[in-house]
Amino acid sequence: MKKLNIPLIPVITGSLALIAVIAVIIVICGGIGGAGLYITEANGTVGITTADESVDANSSDMLKEGDIITVGEGASCKIVYKTKKNADDIYMVLSENTQVVITSEPKNKNGGELLLNRGSVICNFTELEKAQINIRTTDAKIYPSGTVSKVAWLTEEFNSYTDVYAFMGNAKIQLYDVQGNTVNTPEFLAEKLAGRVTTNDLGPVFSYLNIQFPLTDLTAKDLKTLITISQLNESFTYTTDELKAAYNTVSGGEYVEETTVSSSEMIQTAEPIETTTTIGLVTDEPNHEITLPGSTTPAATTKATTTTTSNAPQTTKTPTQTTTTANTSKQEETTANENTTHTVTIIIGDEEIMQEVGHGEAADMPADPEISGKKFIGWDKPFDNITEDTVITALFTDGGDIYHNVTIVIADRQTTVTVKDGEPAPLPTTINIEGYTFMGWDKDYSAIYSDITITAILQPNAATQYTVTFMVGGIPYPTIVEAGGNAIAPVTPTVDANGNEFIGWDKSLLNITSDMTITAMFASPEFTVTFVVEGIQYPVKVKKGETATVPINPTIDSLGRTFIGWDGTFTNVQGNITVNAIFM
Repeated sequence: MKKLNIPLIPVITGSLALIAVIAVIIVICGGIGGAGLYITEANGTVGITTADESVDANSSDMLKEGDIITVGEGASCKIVYKTKKNADDIYMVLSENTQVVITSEPKNKNGGELLLNRGSVICNFTELEKAQINIRTTDAKIYPSGTVSKVAWLTEEFNSYTDVYAFMGNAKIQLYDVQGNTVNTPEFLAEKLAGRVTTNDLGPVFSYLNIQFPLTDLTAKDLKTLITISQLNESFTYTTDELKAAYNTVSGGEYVEETTVSSSEMIQTAEPIETTTTIGLVTDEPNHEITLPGSTTPAATTKATTTTTSNAPQTTKTPTQTTTTANTSKQEETTANENTTHTVTIIIGDEEIMQEVGHGEAADMPADPEISGKKFIGWDKPFDNITEDTVITALFTDGGDIYHNVTIVIADRQTTVTVKDGEPAPLPTTINIEGYTFMGWDKDYSAIYSDITITAILQPNAATQYTVTFMVGGIPYPTIVEAGGNAIAPVTPTVDANGNEFIGWDKSLLNITSDMTITAMFASPEFTVTFVVEGIQYPVKVKKGETATVPINPTIDSLGRTFIGWDGTFTNVQGNITVNAIFM
């Protein structure tokens, strides 16, 4: 089957000759070559400026170093990282008004890199572990492998910044100065958290990292992309219902499932089809280069116009529901499929086994394979009902390796990562949460030997003012005090409801360093009862209403007279009194 060539309309933007793909929805199914990046879906106006004139500028060709992809207003573009071993779920979705430059092609296990010149990209890289495809902005490089994440390069007036959202997995972020020198060791961004990089006089810094964000911070198109990812990934950290609810809030309407033209809705025809591909225009202006800091890779912009005619079977798109011809062709396709065979490639380590299997039949499953030092855990796809060329890969784990679950707790959020026995946990060195200072982690994470929970130590930031509440008889009187200042009571009590006298406050009013409550203390008043015996005074303290205790019990006086009592009462004392001893 000949690969599908898309008619392209040339447009000129500034000094760049762009190739614009105009489509409602284009799904590309043919002609995938070697491992690399391919455009597989384009929605709206997508421009391609190719760096290599030898490369056909249609989305069946692998993207090359120096290629520039520009997504127009209201459009989107899907770039898939294809290898013979991976599925189509390793991809990036470029949002509207986005431009990226392929500054380095991914080659086998070697990493690739895209410069995000403007706009944003959502990466679905949960299945990408060994190879790296990095997203670079002016001030940062993001390593999104093993994650679902969003990277945005935005400008507002004279300021610009990089925003990163980790929806699933833990992304790494490396900062760069204007000369392209690294500023930090890569920082980790935990899943379901976000970070922002801004540039000040000292260079790029994290304005915040590892903070919470609501789904409603995202655009409706972002949420649509995440809904699709949640439907493909059963272990996605957000449910489809959560994402749809956020979409309804952001868009102000109800989410409606979209339908696209799929490979099963293609038809084949043996008739010769002439395809004309306009591959841009040659401008009179000199070529312009887009250079990444620290790089010298130019992006060429000249192209020629070619017309090709093919007598080979050509793939075209015709939705089955549109015409009777399409329905008839579908029946013919079903009949043809009965005699169709497909190639099944079984990959076991570095070994490949090829089988030819009839349409809808099952491939022969090999015996459980063995690789020294590894443990076989199954196959990544079923062997039955083969309806297309299929790659089935044997899955292994390192037999001698032990892994542990590390639960990372930051404030009221947590995430769990898997860490190899004896290796350090991937914890961020910086956490920015408003109102708190990050003091470190509560456990050593330099070498993990068991399942463990590690919690961020967050200290509330010191306040400049505190509230001191004075309590008088159960009634609060709040007042504001500067940090380190002295509190002044807003009321001055004397007695309480029971007639008890105010005797002071239960805490110091000096050097206030926190919010606090200070309570008034009351006590019954005391009176003095003075007992006099032959001119000698014996004073006694007595609480109001109580009876004084006699300090001395005389019997006779100095004249030999007998003591017969006191000249006053000292029960239920209500004030200071004097009582004298009586002798006869």
